[in-house]
Amino acid sequence: MQFGLGLPSAGEAASGPNMIRFAQRADELGFESLWCGDHILLPTAGTNQYPYTPDGSFPREASVGFLETLTVLSYVASVTQRIRLGSTVIILPYRNPIVQAKMFASLDVLTGGRVICGVGVGWLEKEFDSLGVPYAERGPMSDEFLQMFRVLWTEAHPEFHGKYYQFDGMQFYPKPIQNPLPIWVGGHSRRAIRRTIAYGHAWHPTRQTPDFVAHHLPYLRQEAEQAGRDPESITISLKRSLHITDVSANDTVAFRSGNALVGTTRDIIDDAKRCQDIGIHQLTYDFRTDDIDAQIAIMERLVERVMPAVNA
Repeated sequence: MQFGLGLPSAGEAASGPNMIRFAQRADELGFESLWCGDHILLPTAGTNQYPYTPDGSFPREASVGFLETLTVLSYVASVTQRIRLGSTVIILPYRNPIVQAKMFASLDVLTGGRVICGVGVGWLEKEFDSLGVPYAERGPMSDEFLQMFRVLWTEAHPEFHGKYYQFDGMQFYPKPIQNPLPIWVGGHSRRAIRRTIAYGHAWHPTRQTPDFVAHHLPYLRQEAEQAGRDPESITISLKRSLHITDVSANDTVAFRSGNALVGTTRDIIDDAKRCQDIGIHQLTYDFRTDDIDAQIAIMERLVERVMPAVNA
């Protein structure tokens, strides 16, 4: 089982010194990866579209600052040596696809091949409207963008003629060091699973339970086999919020989202073992507190107690 961590890229913890301290400690401790989410804007009046709470409300205030994803990953890349860096997930339709492909390729070159391109189609309609992107077409646009990434990253003479973008007679360099640069597809729908099989190297649902993943794995395996892909070649990753209640004096959970994992060290070990038994290969945790000291204490507990017990 591999373990990744969500960077403190939003809220009170989102500062340069905190980011460096968090990232370097995770690198020292041997975590597999660090991740950063993606929001450009949040609606003042709130929302009822968030997929991971019962009433669709977003678990943080609209005034909370979200640092931009690729800026954060580039910043962290410069102060780490080994740990992989991923987007969880970048919302594909928000940015020009050729520029996105260039940004990920550049970051992969600068990090010596440590980048994971985690992608999603998005859910917040007002954010799409504000960015001038058609919300109803986010799925087809995302599929086309992933096709473009593949062409730009791998072909010596890239050419593409799609519904939204066309190009030919141009060169795209540098190519990523990783060939292929891994694409992890977020989302918890069957459409996200099919997108994983068509374009991805991992299925990376968020805010779900292990049982939810277990329920959908037969469909993933069936669809992969029908598409001529070996199901075992697809990494299964689950991202959830985590708070370990017996780690530090600061046991306040500042905010929650769907299926957050809150419990003792023993509870976390049992949950991770359950995930391993189901067939989940990677767990990514982000933290439900803005206290950076509490975050690092939980990180250290994961290394000292949880990871050895799971991977014994």
